[in-house]
Amino acid sequence: MPNHFNLRVYDAACELSRVVHECLEAFDVTRVPGLRGQLITAVGSIAANTSEGAGRGSTPQFVNQLRIALGSANETRTHLMRARREARLPTKPYFLCDAKALVTARMLASLIRRIEEDEARRKNDRI
Repeated sequence: MPNHFNLRVYDAACELSRVVHECLEAFDVTRVPGLRGQLITAVGSIAANTSEGAGRGSTPQFVNQLRIALGSANETRTHLMRARREARLPTKPYFLCDAKALVTARMLASLIRRIEEDEARRKNDRI
């Protein structure tokens, strides 16, 4: 399994988390109770699940954790949308955070796809 510190998607997830935290500090989202906590939890779990997956002993476990991280990236985007709509998060910070979340989600999906294709090739080579 790769070292998570060598994965670009891990770096992207950490950067996304930093940007979301900065946006939340600059903007009061208390209009919607619990939204801040949900957003912080969702964005933090992207890097955490990527890291956890890299530490697992098998490729299927790694891919499973990456899928969980992808789900958290999608959840982050949903909470950002709610923050914009219901808590009136300004447009510029919303689009900055959402763009980073989208890029991170696409990176995760691409990594999952690549790992699965590599595994399928290995299985075919054994036959």
